[in-house]
Amino acid sequence: YHYDADCAIKSTLCIIAYFSLYLKHYFYDERRFYVFLKLHAKRFLLSTALIPSLALTTTVKVHAASNTEDAFDNAANTFFWDIMDSSPINLHYSFSFPEDYKPSDNPPLGSFSETFTETAEILNRAKENLSAVEYNSLTAKQKQVYQLMKHYIDINLEYCTLPDYTSTLGPMSGILSTLNTTITEYYLLSEQDIINYLDVLKDIPRFLNDVVKEIEHQESIGYVPSLYAFEQALENKDAMTTLENHPYLEAFESNVSETGLSDDVVNNYTKQVETVLTDEVLPAFSSFYETLENKKASAGESKGLAFYDQGKEYYELLVRDNTGTDMTPLELKDYLTDKLTQGLMNLSQSYSYNPNLLNDLDSLTAPKTDADAILQTLNQKAAECMPDIGDTTYTLSYLPEALQVPNNLAYYLSSPLDNESRNIIRINPSEVGDDSMVLWTTMAHEGYPGHLYQHQYFMQNSFEYNIETLIGSLGTSEGWAYYVEKLSLEWAGLDEATADAYFTNMILGMAALSVVDIGVNYEGWGIEETSNFLTTYYGELDKNTCQNFIDTCANDPGVYLPYSVGYYKTEDLFEQMADGYSSDKNMYAAYLKMGSMPFTLLEKYLIPDNSI
Repeated sequence: YHYDADCAIKSTLCIIAYFSLYLKHYFYDERRFYVFLKLHAKRFLLSTALIPSLALTTTVKVHAASNTEDAFDNAANTFFWDIMDSSPINLHYSFSFPEDYKPSDNPPLGSFSETFTETAEILNRAKENLSAVEYNSLTAKQKQVYQLMKHYIDINLEYCTLPDYTSTLGPMSGILSTLNTTITEYYLLSEQDIINYLDVLKDIPRFLNDVVKEIEHQESIGYVPSLYAFEQALENKDAMTTLENHPYLEAFESNVSETGLSDDVVNNYTKQVETVLTDEVLPAFSSFYETLENKKASAGESKGLAFYDQGKEYYELLVRDNTGTDMTPLELKDYLTDKLTQGLMNLSQSYSYNPNLLNDLDSLTAPKTDADAILQTLNQKAAECMPDIGDTTYTLSYLPEALQVPNNLAYYLSSPLDNESRNIIRINPSEVGDDSMVLWTTMAHEGYPGHLYQHQYFMQNSFEYNIETLIGSLGTSEGWAYYVEKLSLEWAGLDEATADAYFTNMILGMAALSVVDIGVNYEGWGIEETSNFLTTYYGELDKNTCQNFIDTCANDPGVYLPYSVGYYKTEDLFEQMADGYSSDKNMYAAYLKMGSMPFTLLEKYLIPDNSI
């Protein structure tokens, strides 16, 4: 049955209301984060705050090795510890029990730097160590990690040659949201952890001062935060400057239970936390927000990276980094537009078969409505068609109000290297709402068979080098998580047509926003261009809606791309792999064993007739 593309697109205008309703749920969800570890977040690295002993490297699996293999092991471990040395926070989140390390006088939260010199030194040292390795003499696993390291090093060395366009006040990926998650997720397993936590709190005033210096540095090169960015950053002012119900205090009171200390000892430390917050942290936040208020007065409208010197070059690199592909922004724009057109045609066809489709989608309910019950059900379903990961554990909770970031559904915090049972999932109730299907797909994304499952399978079946956990591709990770969201819909009892329509409607929202992101940041779109694009696919939208899209994309550049591109590339990859495997389970196993390797490498390792 042949469909004319233009007719198909226009006939989908009936689903605009549904699209608009669900769009906000899928703006962005930082579903898996590592704290201050990404090298292209250059400002948080290289304080050499810790000098770990070699004893900690025993977490790497040991095997008999030739001199070449030893040289590679040294290169991989040195790179890992160079990243760990940036601050105690890095080590804390990577190891539950880092007993053998020697702390230094460097600040717990790491240091900002006016240049990327120190970052480049670490990257160049890693590159030099790799160049001393005879690649052809490595084991198959070592060759994979070698390629992963090389990819990461090359991209981040490119960042060092470009202006610093880090999204400092980005509402979704900026420094403040990352800082809050870092502090509230600081787990406490011993009394020493509490002592270290107090040191981290005491470092916040210096850290916020450094954030102001970073903003001023970016202003000096013409990259000024927008009015929207300031307004979003100031929304939590009251919550962060008042002791009552402060998220840091609430998190401490919740997390400290794992220490097993007596009530008297816990009460004493709780008072110390309250004192540090009252005397040091709250005044620092008050001063910080006052500075933002003053700067807000002269702030202008949001502008994409295309308007800044070398901004397009920066965005080209950001696209490659965030998606794990070697596609240019314009190639991705065409790729996503094709996916968008085909998806809308499919929705139009579904609607022609079922005129009640809108009502059906709007009235869907999941078989379970409790998050924990959903995770248990999904785990059972995944065990039937996915490779086995055995029994796993997790901690599930809802975020306090002050940490409920807009457009952030939930996140998964992967287990430390020495404690694989510690898996954390946090849900944002203000975004998930009371929609049981949104909760169902979110738990599939974060838990089973999404990020938790993905991480555990890799750690059990393929992991050998600590560095693998730090330098993977977000596009690959998110691509898998969205792919299994679609699988989970049939597990919820939806028929194939309804499940496909539900998921297609959701992923098309992400694809459309990704095209807007490219338009705003690479082609310099404003209201008119953004409106013209969205009108072509979804009918006329008001200027405020279009401006909201521009604000979101300009202040968190590239943030949608790992999700939309990641999903479509994962789907494409499995279609190309399918004929080479006896079952989907075997195909998934081959994919999952590669970890979060970027698509540029996955395609060479997993698709027949490709080689590396």
